Amino acid sequence: MDKKRRKYVEKIEDLNQQRAIIDDDLRSLKQRRKELSDKKYDRLKKKYERKKEKIKQKIRKYEEKIC
Repeated sequence: MDKKRRKYVEKIEDLNQQRAIIDDDLRSLKQRRKELSDKKYDRLKKKYERKKEKIKQKIRKYEEKIC
């Protein structure tokens, strides 16, 4: 059981790293907003938000398996 739990914890850590990368991408996107058209900015923002939400759901799923 301990190995299984450790495996889930490692997956959660990896997902948290991916979420941090997406947060950085969102910050850089906000800084480049003036360079992009509104339509393109909104599309990219939605894309990053969707990815972030999927990662959040996966983290919840793994946390439930740990408990």
